[in-house]
Amino acid sequence: MISKKLIICIIILSVFINIKSQILSNDTDKVIIDLSVKGKKRESVVGFLHFNELEPLEKDIVELKPKYWRFGAKLKDNPVKRKEQVNILLKYDIVPIIVLSDIYDEEHWYKEKGGWIRPSDDPRKFATMIKSLYEDLGQKVVFDVWNEPNGKEVWGGTREEYFKTFKVAHDALRSSPNGNNALITGPSISEFNLEYIKAFLDYCSRHNLKLDILNWHDLGNQKNAIELQNNIKKAKELIKKYPNLSIKSIYIPEIVGVDEQFNPLTLFTYLYSLEKENAQGGCKACWDNPDIKGENSCWNNSLDGILSANGERRSVWWVYKYYAESLKSRLAWFTQNKELMIIPYLDDDKSSVNIILGNIGKEKNVNFNFIKNELNYKFKNKSKVNVEIFRISEKKLNMKQLPEKISNYSIKNYKQINFSMKNINSEDVYIIKLN
Repeated sequence: MISKKLIICIIILSVFINIKSQILSNDTDKVIIDLSVKGKKRESVVGFLHFNELEPLEKDIVELKPKYWRFGAKLKDNPVKRKEQVNILLKYDIVPIIVLSDIYDEEHWYKEKGGWIRPSDDPRKFATMIKSLYEDLGQKVVFDVWNEPNGKEVWGGTREEYFKTFKVAHDALRSSPNGNNALITGPSISEFNLEYIKAFLDYCSRHNLKLDILNWHDLGNQKNAIELQNNIKKAKELIKKYPNLSIKSIYIPEIVGVDEQFNPLTLFTYLYSLEKENAQGGCKACWDNPDIKGENSCWNNSLDGILSANGERRSVWWVYKYYAESLKSRLAWFTQNKELMIIPYLDDDKSSVNIILGNIGKEKNVNFNFIKNELNYKFKNKSKVNVEIFRISEKKLNMKQLPEKISNYSIKNYKQINFSMKNINSEDVYIIKLN
């Protein structure tokens, strides 16, 4: 008697062969979405940088479901409030990442300014502060030792002096009670630099340091966001050479450059790349707003500029909104066109099949085809399926029609569901809904 497991394997194999043959026999601008298998849950890669008060943002937190939040400077002098805010993050299952250099003293970055002595010269004050923080917060947070130590603006010392400073922080944490379980990340350099990262890992290896999460910043455009995929691959290959460091994952503390901060497609490209290479996550960087004098999204409680200073939603907010919606029930999809970025999913009540779509190449037309299994097919009692297409464009403030509906029509629900979408540009993010 044939087992149920064997039957299931045969069905899955036949579906895969059918999908592959459909792709190979047609043009590359074809997308196949599989409705025959159950949607899968996905962990969010979304993170934010800095805040003033979390309480006014709780509604957005619930809707956008961020997983990481990196902060420090605003709470350096208020340990009671800092602990309260950390507890709010934990309530929403958000991983707090605290920047130790921000807490140490952001206003006196290095000794030439007449401030503190660099921790590599005299570690006592830095180590004492870290031990106190760990006693207060323990394993609730991830400790990011220093922000962009490869830049003079926020370090001013040599590379070797930073490595020594990292060791000071590492030893202070590991020597604390249960400190072996502390989560430490670094080096937080301003861009991907394989030579720098290798030197950092060499230092950690020579001094028997344990690094939980490897990181670097990626403050670029769409091209950089795609290149991030290769950089993560290179970093993963490098990590294999240092098993003694016990590196568990890769995380990008800051993503999206200043000129791209309001660009929905750039943001989506970063999220897509982080997911594709199984990075832990990425926090959207905050910047001065070039069009509004005096506005800086680090310090105005705007979720790094996806809200205006008055709390109005910018278009990039909607990318996070639909991304959060997609996490509960992702669908399988296939295409040979590497310029298409696609996240198909069932919405929360499973009444709609949705697709987040981005195109990083030239303008193109795309055919969408759906594989269905009549036993669990959600539209099986409908003779027609409604298709709605929305566009998220780069605009500063929310308007009532955002996301903008650009198409609405019905298609026949027969043996196959398929439809075409024309003139997909490389500037916007598209949301497609089938119900």
